[in-house]
Amino acid sequence: MEYLDNSHPEWDTMWQTLSGYPINSGDMLCINAGQCWEYMGSNRDHHHFRHACHPATQRAEYIYIERGRALVGWS
Repeated sequence: MEYLDNSHPEWDTMWQTLSGYPINSGDMLCINAGQCWEYMGSNRDHHHFRHACHPATQRAEYIYIERGRALVGWS
């Protein structure tokens, strides 16, 4: 697992992708009860996010976003 900082080329894209998930309705933070989406790290294939209390479900949610370079392996 690696942790990408906000200067990494994938940073903006992964947060935009997160906001595009239907549960988030275009909101990349989804602030609720003092909680918001947290970036947990990345592995070779995915970016890992967690929300401790998502406003849409009132429970913990996890999203794994496929990394762009993971798609290259399919060709």
